[in-house]
Amino acid sequence: MKIALVIYGLNASGGAERAVTGLANFLCSNHDTTIITLNKGESFYEIDPIVNLKYCFDKIKTKTNLFKSLHDSFYRINELKKIIDNENSDVVISFMTIANINSIIACKILNKPIVVSERANHAVFKLSKIKEIARNLTYKYAQKLVVQTQGNKDFYSQYFNNLKIDIIPNAIGENLQRQRTLKNSRENIILNVGSFKEGKAQDLLIRAFANLKNKTWKLVFLGKGPNLIRCIELAKELKVSNRIEFLGAQNDVAKYYNIAGMFVFTSEHEGFPNALLEALYFGIPTISTNCPHGPKDLITCGKNGYLIPVGNQTVLENKMEYLINNLKIRQQFSTAAIELSKKYEIKNIGTKWHDLIKSIEL
Repeated sequence: MKIALVIYGLNASGGAERAVTGLANFLCSNHDTTIITLNKGESFYEIDPIVNLKYCFDKIKTKTNLFKSLHDSFYRINELKKIIDNENSDVVISFMTIANINSIIACKILNKPIVVSERANHAVFKLSKIKEIARNLTYKYAQKLVVQTQGNKDFYSQYFNNLKIDIIPNAIGENLQRQRTLKNSRENIILNVGSFKEGKAQDLLIRAFANLKNKTWKLVFLGKGPNLIRCIELAKELKVSNRIEFLGAQNDVAKYYNIAGMFVFTSEHEGFPNALLEALYFGIPTISTNCPHGPKDLITCGKNGYLIPVGNQTVLENKMEYLINNLKIRQQFSTAAIELSKKYEIKNIGTKWHDLIKSIEL
């Protein structure tokens, strides 16, 4: 079978990009698999050489007016249609709203089956009115909508009563699986992985860390974004910059997952918390906010980690201090996290996608 995966671009280090490349790497062993991007760019994540790569634009420019925006949209849909037709794709799977809208129109013209996948939490990230109307008009023509959590399914069910909605969470990619070492001893490192942007609340973690009585641990951040400088300045202001490392986006995150003694996730909202899943898979004792959506799907509080109220610095400090002082609890969390996260290995999640594809009438 020929399968096309469509996404806006691959150069970012986000969850959608990771999901697309991981799925392509899984499917290509049994299917002729193509990734089509609306915007050309080098992939942040590793892609199997046998996966075909196609793109519609060299570079998507910022639209200066509505007419130009509509013109580019029609051009993009036409280019996408030509690529899907030339590849003779049997089924198309599209990721994220803009790519989904374009792909549905292209597939409707070509009479090709299409599955669309939403990754963001649109109860929080509101679409513009035009995009919302376009989404509501086009999604009814998709064969299925795939989301990652029950919370997201509940949200989209309000808008699309007749659209079949499946839940398929993100997977742990084969590359990360190979790099897991499961060391018996870990370092006194509190790890946070994620973009420095609104809603990630790394400042909450910095403030909680500054108040810890135990000063023997250090805090390591992996990620970049618009709020990075502000967090660096906050660390200086609280006089803890000598115990905090800001290391930017890292391709080799497994290096840090393998040694960290604790993982803290402070998001206010998520589409699906990939970094949290990865930390659990690597057996890191974990504390996470119980934000919408995802953490409560991954953590059974008190068994494989702690769930805390969003934005509650006092509870965060108490749980961090408790884990620091209780090696036995950290070890129990680690063992349980490894066991409970097995179902997210790519062989299991990839099989869900494979079964979904087979269920579509071609």
